[in-house]
Amino acid sequence: MSKIGLLNIADSREDFLEVRKSLILEELESLRWLREAYDLVESDIITTEKDIKKFARLAADEKIECLLIHIPIWADPILSIKIQNFIKVPILIMGNDKPETSSIVGMLGAGGALNQVGCEHVRVFDHRESRARADIIAFIKAALAVNTLKGQVLGMFGSRSLGIFTTVADPAQLQRLFDVDVKYFDQLELVEQAKTMDPSKVSAYKEWFVESTGSLEYGGLFTEDALDRQIRSFLATEDFTAKKELDFVCVKCQQELSDGYTSQCVAHMLSNGTADIGGKKDALVHACESDVDGALTMKLLNILSEGKATALLDIRYYDRTKKVWAFANCGAIASDFFFTKEDETGLSSIAVVPHIFGKAGGCALSAVMKEQPITMARFCRKNGEYWLAILKGEVKTPESGELDKITSVFPKGLIKTSAGDDFLDVFDSNHLHIVAGDYTLELKHFCALKKIPFKIWD
Repeated sequence: MSKIGLLNIADSREDFLEVRKSLILEELESLRWLREAYDLVESDIITTEKDIKKFARLAADEKIECLLIHIPIWADPILSIKIQNFIKVPILIMGNDKPETSSIVGMLGAGGALNQVGCEHVRVFDHRESRARADIIAFIKAALAVNTLKGQVLGMFGSRSLGIFTTVADPAQLQRLFDVDVKYFDQLELVEQAKTMDPSKVSAYKEWFVESTGSLEYGGLFTEDALDRQIRSFLATEDFTAKKELDFVCVKCQQELSDGYTSQCVAHMLSNGTADIGGKKDALVHACESDVDGALTMKLLNILSEGKATALLDIRYYDRTKKVWAFANCGAIASDFFFTKEDETGLSSIAVVPHIFGKAGGCALSAVMKEQPITMARFCRKNGEYWLAILKGEVKTPESGELDKITSVFPKGLIKTSAGDDFLDVFDSNHLHIVAGDYTLELKHFCALKKIPFKIWD
């Protein structure tokens, strides 16, 4: 479990400290929720610079990933300055709004001092409030995401797909800004790996897939052999990823694989989802069309949500009258987004149908997303600099015929959000990415920690 530092600091004047001792104890007790939620490396009440150094050694030995500076009463601002001399991790300062504690005075003194020396930090003025606690939790998740991304490896299979310029990224910039590496592979690697898969394993997965999905319709180029190749592609992607120690992937697919072997829609759906032949599994972020920035966004959403499925979608149209958006993918979305009370995997909501493109044959996985709160996001670039678009939304059940203008075999969804024409004017991609739940606060903190501009449509 990741370790979080908790530094409790207070007044260096012994007489003032003694007068407010009961207030300090009360505030320490009120942090029980934090101790229950995280593995804390916590200090006693520290009032001297000498003791700051001792705690800093402990925190370094324990490899804390972020630091919460708790100021229950007035505390000498130099104590906050000294701790950041020794520990270079994301910092949040927190206190309370009780007038008798002078906590706010201490927080402003500490915050101002930290800003003067260029130490970015977050401030939460009353950790007892539910809203403030949500902010603290979001900060911790964002800080952990920053560290989790460090050293992660994106496997990129194939080059730019269909001339989509925004899917290509500079590997040096990804290293510099996110500490993420990109390894490049020919798509033929997946084909060769697919051919070596154990036939009995392929047969078992194929049978499970057919039984688990809602319906299956062969036709045209979509045959049993084509489905066999799609299952093999999924298993090959999982095996190759493990063998090469990749953390997430993006695959070109069109047109070499979709025309020369099979479309990667089954691999895309099953990899991004959390359902497998053996039950629950970890989602492997898998972005289609070699979308590097898409894969990065999906990986961040996956980390912040503690393992939830993510999806890559095209923005199809905006209904200005109803103020709803229609999103779709050209063949697959993680089945998690089609969940029902009877089937949490969502697989039974999917119609397996012949694809409309791909000379090699294969299926598309048609379904409509179920009602649920979602967060949408996308790392975009303008003049070579990253910014993050963040949208809070709600998947809605479409009215009869409302999605009929979108290609029938495509998985799709109708989404309500506050974004409108103002979004279309500035958004820098045809792809947008989603995760179930509200992670707007976490994304905001992540951007602050990484000094990345962002815009939120809440």
